[in-house]
Amino acid sequence: MDFFEQQERAHRRTRGLLGYFLLAVAGVIASVYLVVLTFNGWFSAEARTHGSSYGRQLTEWKWWRPELFLGTAGITASIIFLGSGYKTMQLSAGGSVVAKDLGGRRLDPHSRDFDEKKLLNVVEEMAIASGVPVPEVYLLENEDSINAFAAGRTPSDAVIGVTRGCMKLLNRDELQGVIAHEFSHILNGDMRLNLRLLGLVFGILVIAIMGRVLLRVGAEGRKNGAPILFLGLALWIIGSIGVLFGKLIQAAVSRQREFLADASAVQFTRNPDSIGGALKKIGGLSYGSRLRSPRAAEASHMFFANGLRGGLTSMFATHPPLDERIRKIDRYWDGKYPKVEMPKISAGWRAPEGVGEVEPPRGGIPPIPHHRAVAGLAAAEALDGMGRLSGEQVAEGRLIHQEFPEQWIEAVHHQSGAQALIFALLLAQDDDLRAHELEYLEQATDFVTYGETLRLHHEMGDLHSSRKLALIDMAIPTLRRLPRGEYERFLGIMRRMIESDRQINLFEFTLQRIVQRHLDRYFLRVPPPRIQYRHLDGLQDEVSILLSTLALLGHSGEAGEAQHAFDQGAAEIESSLRQESNLELRDAGEASLELIETALDRFDRATPLIKKRLLYACGKTVMADGVIESDEAELLRAIADTIGCPVPPFVKGQKAEPSLAH
Repeated sequence: MDFFEQQERAHRRTRGLLGYFLLAVAGVIASVYLVVLTFNGWFSAEARTHGSSYGRQLTEWKWWRPELFLGTAGITASIIFLGSGYKTMQLSAGGSVVAKDLGGRRLDPHSRDFDEKKLLNVVEEMAIASGVPVPEVYLLENEDSINAFAAGRTPSDAVIGVTRGCMKLLNRDELQGVIAHEFSHILNGDMRLNLRLLGLVFGILVIAIMGRVLLRVGAEGRKNGAPILFLGLALWIIGSIGVLFGKLIQAAVSRQREFLADASAVQFTRNPDSIGGALKKIGGLSYGSRLRSPRAAEASHMFFANGLRGGLTSMFATHPPLDERIRKIDRYWDGKYPKVEMPKISAGWRAPEGVGEVEPPRGGIPPIPHHRAVAGLAAAEALDGMGRLSGEQVAEGRLIHQEFPEQWIEAVHHQSGAQALIFALLLAQDDDLRAHELEYLEQATDFVTYGETLRLHHEMGDLHSSRKLALIDMAIPTLRRLPRGEYERFLGIMRRMIESDRQINLFEFTLQRIVQRHLDRYFLRVPPPRIQYRHLDGLQDEVSILLSTLALLGHSGEAGEAQHAFDQGAAEIESSLRQESNLELRDAGEASLELIETALDRFDRATPLIKKRLLYACGKTVMADGVIESDEAELLRAIADTIGCPVPPFVKGQKAEPSLAH
């Protein structure tokens, strides 16, 4: 499964969804016009003057009245689009809005509860493996069923929601399967499509809500109540039918995505029993996956499994039948569901150390391993794996998470510690520059943050880029919880440290781009960019800048080898051009970080398949010498993250073999 291709399909589905929505709006407008025309003819004084006969009224009415139609269409369309716009704007805050509407509570990363800690660890491991910021995790405490969802516009504001039953009743492997299913929705671009569905259907629902209000007003009115009752009933029926068609669209879009997410979960975990076991337990639980929340119907297409009671027909079901999903995963299934019940004693209990399912212990500060670049076939396999998440990468994500000492995990989950982590990664290696930065940091922060920065900088040492970027991804949800003023102060200190030596190195550039991209989308509600580039021909200058940067990075001072590396990447692009190529290796002065930033901003507005082609070209460039160094990996991850394409940590750290020389 290729994430880039799935994202491209999600974009096409979004355009198709808009077309279906406009058809539904047109149908609602036509229906409302007929209601208003009838209302106007039956109850106006002018109509009554022509006699009481129903047939006489029909002959006197004009069925086509342009001024009435335009007025009705304008008002109806405005109501629908304003309703959709209101809901969409409300959802622009990210997936947390959906989670809170469903009664979710954000889990504290410092939780001592065994089940909560297990859930948080599984989510963090999956995020590290995927190369995306760790989503916030919400627990639906009042839901004993087994269900989950992912919501958000982009990975920057994504959240994972899990019911209490899902957390309590599934073992670690099954829980990992469910979380892998939800990460598939994050990586494939399904979340944004789901939020658009939610916003569009709500716009039509407003018509039904107005009808209910008019019904209530008409029922309470003593005089002229009949016309209002008629209008209210008609609008309620029209709005309900419109919502019904909206549900049909939701169901059609959602069902196939669920099969894909199930397959992805098996691919990620390499264990069909993980997702299959979770689905079987849903079938064996008396209340299955149903949610009690009154808002469940609105978000039904987002859930891991059907969150509603049985619908009218399978046409309106947002999820395939449970047995069909299981048989797609386990064709030898005997059709029997295991009996599942919620544990009787659980509320408020914290498992003592060594009881139940034990997470791997974390020791003190381990020796910082030296890492060498991956060479030869391993690097080629890593390049082929871009855009895909494999079981090996998920296992690597868990390994990376387990490597981190408890002190580091504690730091990234605390607001002061997360800021100190970023500052520690930015401290210069040069003694004089570092002393100057520390002097500024001591004045700009408090004693605790300053001390934590020093400690983390010393402990991290020469940490591999894959570990640094994993720590940054883990710190993102903590930094999202900063007050707005504190966030602005943090950005100011970060920029001051980056600019302290009057030049920005590649790692500083990487860190700043990743942190500010994800946090600005959260704090400033920066919307995802609109697609403007559908072909590579108009982006050749930007390609030249990015490939030149990577070629010069790996072969500084070696003009011939730099040209060879550039040519390797350029060949990947030239095969997709429709016009003559003007790609050329730029001098170091022509590949400044400012030009790189501009190039990345433009590629951020390209289609997913164009982004995929760029990343493959970049990978070919850094692989030209057969190895991928740590700094090259950092810049590749920065390029991918900046253009909205999360890439798993494909450079695996390995301990250096002991030398035989004395």
